[in-house]
Amino acid sequence: MHDGSMATLEDVIDHYAAGGRMAHPNKSRILRPFRLTPGERTDLVEFLKSLTDQDVLRDPRWSDPWVQAKRPAPAK
Repeated sequence: MHDGSMATLEDVIDHYAAGGRMAHPNKSRILRPFRLTPGERTDLVEFLKSLTDQDVLRDPRWSDPWVQAKRPAPAK
């Protein structure tokens, strides 16, 4: 997830399928547990992977902003 607390899309799907963190005070009331067949789960993972722009992943402009060595040189 966005904060790195889950390593894979499968972990994220399992989290939401279980209804999220049940005791979290900011949890939306509309978040409910759900079931997916193995095929639906595979399809969902593949669909989510298709949304990733591989060029953006490798573009140094979007790399770690705290590592000076990774920053592109400013345009002159």
